[in-house]
Order: sequence, then structure tokens, then C-alpha cells
Amino acid sequence: MDNAAFDHPGTRTAWAKARGTIRTRLSLVTFLCVASFVTLSVLQGFGIVALPGAEKKDGGILGLVLSLLLFVYIVFLYLYVSALRSLQRVRRLLEAHPWRPIPGARRHPALKDPNGVPIQLQLNAAAGPAQSDNFMSARGAVHSRRWPEAMEYGAWYAGDVEGHGVLALPGGTDLMEVEPRR
Repeated sequence: MDNAAFDHPGTRTAWAKARGTIRTRLSLVTFLCVASFVTLSVLQGFGIVALPGAEKKDGGILGLVLSLLLFVYIVFLYLYVSALRSLQRVRRLLEAHPWRPIPGARRHPALKDPNGVPIQLQLNAAAGPAQSDNFMSARGAVHSRRWPEAMEYGAWYAGDVEGHGVLALPGGTDLMEVEPRR
């Protein structure tokens, strides 16, 4: 495990799968929003759909529906672009650090974290239940708040213990970005 973590085949596959999932979802949302926008506009233009208030020059209800559709698309665009940026940070960390097996990472059930799942890294088995002093925030790129329970029994970690890193199940799957809790 002296090589960069991104060189591990399971890690590379998990990263590519996460990126593909996000790109597919972004493409699907873009297609659905554009298709809805065009369909509503064409149907309104040919008079097939007569929405109340359409006779006004300001667009009436159709303008409101199209504005709402645009707002929803911008929200999804922001979410998926930020997920892609998170995957880029994960890749940079994986290319810079090797995987290091740790006995586990424990989720704190009482804490709430707006950035993900609050966790504590268990750094070595010799310390027993002793863990890192600080709680950290872990989030996946595709499912930001999903916590794999198997990580409590063993995990791989790449990165700085005090700063940013990547947490994964043994084999390099289920990649989660880890950062200090704010």
C-alpha cells in the first residue's frame, strides 16, 4: 500500500462509477428540463395548451411555470456540479496519499452535521476504543449522508489525520470525503 491510493484498481473503479453516476444524473436533469421547457413553449405557441393568463403579454401562468422550472434546474445544476468538484478533490487526495488501513471509523449518533455524517477515526487497534480527538465530517459524492455500517469494523484512509482525507471500505469502495468538522 505504498503507492498512491488512486493506483488501486478498486479505488479507480469506484471513483469512475461515482463520476459516471453524477454525470448521468446531471445529463438526465438537463434533458428533462430542456424538454419540458421546449414542450410547454411549443404547445402554448400552437394553442394546444391554453394556460390561464396566457393572453397577456407578460406570459402569465406559463411564465411562472417556466421560471419555476428554470429555478429547479439551477438548484440541481448547483448540487451536481458541487458533487463533481468534490470528486475532483477526492481524486487529488487519492493521487497524493497511499491507503492506510485503520481499525474503523465510528459514526456519532447524537451529533448532527449539515455537511455530512459526523465521525471519529479509530487510528490504531492498540489504542482500543481510543479515537482521534476531533470529530470529522464525512460525505459521499453520490449519497452524501449514507453511512456504510461496515466502516466501523475496518476501513481504509488516505490523507492527513488532522485535515482532509478520503475514507473507504477495504478494497477502495464506497469513497467518502472527510474534512474537519466546522
